[in-house]
Parts: sequence; structure tokens; C-alpha cells
Amino acid sequence: MLSQLATTEIIRDEISPDESADVAMLDDVHGLFSTGHIDEGMAELLPALQARRLELNDRAWGNFARLCLEHPLRQLLHEDPFTYRAFSKPRGYAGDAPLLDFIYGEEEGWPAPEASEMGKNIFASTSRSSACEAVRARRGFIADLVDRIVDEVPHPHMLSIAAGHLREAHLCSAVKRRKFGRYVALDSDQDSLAEVQHSYGRFGVESVTASVRQLLTHRVDLGHFDFVYSTGLFDYLPLAAAQRLTGTMFQMLRPRGQLLVANFLPGILDVGYMESFMDWKLIYRDRGDMIRLADDIPQEQIRDIRIVAEENQNIIFLLVTKGDERNTLNGCPKGLNGHHFALQKRRAKDGF
Repeated sequence: MLSQLATTEIIRDEISPDESADVAMLDDVHGLFSTGHIDEGMAELLPALQARRLELNDRAWGNFARLCLEHPLRQLLHEDPFTYRAFSKPRGYAGDAPLLDFIYGEEEGWPAPEASEMGKNIFASTSRSSACEAVRARRGFIADLVDRIVDEVPHPHMLSIAAGHLREAHLCSAVKRRKFGRYVALDSDQDSLAEVQHSYGRFGVESVTASVRQLLTHRVDLGHFDFVYSTGLFDYLPLAAAQRLTGTMFQMLRPRGQLLVANFLPGILDVGYMESFMDWKLIYRDRGDMIRLADDIPQEQIRDIRIVAEENQNIIFLLVTKGDERNTLNGCPKGLNGHHFALQKRRAKDGF
């Protein structure tokens, strides 16, 4: 404790007066953690970091994030296996499949990852954050959609891009009953796909090792599908790449097939914590941004576009349905001039 306090004093000597309030906040949280008040500490830390991230420009935020990592609080927070795995990036990026399993373990009853007593207590709090709740809701949303498609389309073909461990399949009764025609998990991480095969291969799930670049350049031909989706990938893709991938996904659809893309919304409570102590940076998109992802798709080929947010209002979904031989847009023969599409664009612009 003495060495930690000494470190704090060194930081105080090096910061500007404008930063003193930030250090005081970090000191307060450190004190709460040190006395076992983890939930209280996180309840103070998350909104404070969120506020600073939203009000600072990128350069000022970078300086603030370095201040956070130089504070003794970092040592405590990195005892949390969830926070530290994102920060250390053992597979080269923050949100890898094993890290997502930390999140899903809350509702699956899986054993918590090994950690110190402090780390276990912090993990119990961070894994219940609003962002983690949203990730669990995202998994449930996809699983429900898969089951619904299986009920509506006989033996559908489905593709998950950047599938990770495909944990939505764990919730799908359609998978356990093998009611699909094909279910393909595509990922560039062979370790993730090995887990997919271990968990779901016996149900007929296929694994394909390929990168998004290979998909975009048509170096991998998987056929056509009734449902093509990607859950966490678009959080890392800039606009041009995201639009191109959305267009590629759409072209892989059969008539009346659906594509789904998920993305985190801007301004979430966890944004400051993720970008500082976890070094986990995402590309956030609002409703208008999600509509723009479909700009590369020939509009006359679209039957329906929907924007849906999960109940925590942290993650948003773009759901696009391909037209049939009638080439209607939103079920309207007038296509782009129809009131259905105009209404959807207006709602996206207005933030509904």
C-alpha cells in the first residue's frame, strides 16, 4: 500500500492542475477497492470515465488514458482476468472468443476464470456491466432469430462470419435438433474453430478457416444462404470496409434471405473503461450509420430493411431482407419511391 501511495504522489507531481480532479477520482476508487467495496468503486469509475471520454478530443483522451494506466488503480483492475485479457490481447485483439466466453459464463454457470481474490471480486462486477449484458442479449437475439428462420424456411442454410466460438448455437434448439440444411462458422482463428467443432460439430455445424479479405476478394466460395450474419466484427471495420462486406453478405443470400449486422451504439456507459484500462477500442455506430452500411446494395434488390436495438440500448442491429423475383423494396412495388423505405430512412435520421 505504501508503494502504491508513493506512486500516486509521483503522478501528482507530474500532472497539471486541471488533471488533479481526475487523479482524485482515481484515488477514491482505489480506496474503495482496497477496502473491498468493488461495486461501489465501479459505480463511481464507469460514469466518470464515460464522461471524460465523451467530452475530450482524441488527443486529450489519449493523455487521460495514459494517466489512468500510470495510476495504482491499474494494478488492481488488471487482477480481473476479463479486463487484463482485453488489455494484453493474447490473440492480437481485445474481444477474442475466450474473452466472450467470460461474458457468457454468467448465464451458463461456467466456472469463473482463475484469479486472485481481488480479481474474482472485480470480475464479478465487470462481467455484469451493461456492455456485457448487451453481449449476452445479442447472443440471445441471434439464437432466437436462427430458431425462427428454421421454423419458416425448410432446412435453411446459415453462415456466421467471424464466428468465434459460435456460442449462439448453444442456445438454439434448431441446432440440437439438426433442423438446418447447413450451418457454417467462418473465422480466421483456427483455435476458435477448433472449439466450434468440439462443441457443435456433432450437430452438423461446419467450420471454414478464412479471412474477411478472402471473402471480399471471392477467394472462398461458400455458396448461398438463407441467413448470413456477423455479430462483433463490424465494431472494428471502418465505413468503406463495412459497406463492402455488407454488400458481399447480401450477394450471398438466396431470394428472401436475410443478413444481420450488429454494432455497439455510441456513448455506452463502458466506453471510457474499455478504452483506458482495457485498451479496447471499437467503432461505434448510430441508427443512421447502420442504414449507410447498406449503401453498396442495389436498392431495387432489397425487400426490407429494419433497425433494432437490444433492450440495454448498447447494441444495434441492421437486418436486411433480399427481395424475390418481383424485386420489391420493403414489400413495396414502388421501390425507392415507396413510403416504406422513405419512412425507414427518416426514422434512422431522427434517431428512432
